[in-house]
Amino acid sequence: MKGSGYCPQPLEVANSFLSKKWTISIIITIGNFNILRFNDILNRVQGITAKTLAERLNELKNLGLIKRIIYKEIPPRVEYELTHEGKKLMKAITPLIEWSLNKK
Repeated sequence: MKGSGYCPQPLEVANSFLSKKWTISIIITIGNFNILRFNDILNRVQGITAKTLAERLNELKNLGLIKRIIYKEIPPRVEYELTHEGKKLMKAITPLIEWSLNKK
């Protein structure tokens, strides 16, 4: 990339949270299904623990990539969906996943 004018430094911000185990899987899973409840995500992301899922969902919410929708029902219902920024990130990640599949 010599001479392109791009500096890889900004990618360190993305890498700091995308490199955490399960983060990409959670983003893609929610994005593929649009809206999911906690247990739906837990069942679809094979191998993740409930504790780790709760931590990652909270991190992604704080980054503005997902939103947590709480319904005032009995029993309470909580759903997760990607925000506009989360959808943009998913669109950026998808070609990388496709590239990875072609490298197998």
